[in-house]
Amino acid sequence: MPKIYSNQERDNIRRDLRKAAEQCLARYGVRKTTVDELVRMVNIPKGTFYLFYPSKEHLFLDVLKCFEEEEEERYFGMLQELDENHIVTSLTSIFLSVIMNIYKRGIYRFLEDDQMEIVTRKVPSDERELYSVGKMERLSELFSVFSIDDKEDIENFDSAFRSLFYVLLHDDEIPDMEKALGTLVRGLVLQLVE
Repeated sequence: MPKIYSNQERDNIRRDLRKAAEQCLARYGVRKTTVDELVRMVNIPKGTFYLFYPSKEHLFLDVLKCFEEEEEERYFGMLQELDENHIVTSLTSIFLSVIMNIYKRGIYRFLEDDQMEIVTRKVPSDERELYSVGKMERLSELFSVFSIDDKEDIENFDSAFRSLFYVLLHDDEIPDMEKALGTLVRGLVLQLVE
């Protein structure tokens, strides 16, 4: 008979599984991460894993969703404290902070080869759709702060900012990557605020 967990225990296990998945993502990527490795790191029986997630892919999608929600909250909080006298410098600092957090937590690895495809292959299409729709709504909200409401402009800025994340995949080839990214981010911010 499976163990019954309190709500607090369930929250702790979910949190610990997401943390372990982030660590594995940064080290190995999705493909090489196994459920056995995740349960070993969290110190739970393998069967318990399946009480929380039907597959490792569902866990990784949850990691991505939770990370984006945390970052969005942090990001909008930073925007509220924006120094309007130094808008370009402030926005550059905010966007660079977001990019570097994505790097430090290993989330950029979803861009590597087929990592996101691996995650979405076992996730029902309605969950993928919901995730995509939610992402576009968040981008619209973000760029509306800058009076950008044209769908094509939103997609262009999204693509431009996303292209910066691909630099993270080549961190070992770029001397002083954070400074290089800062320069690129500043150029995009100048375009954004013009």
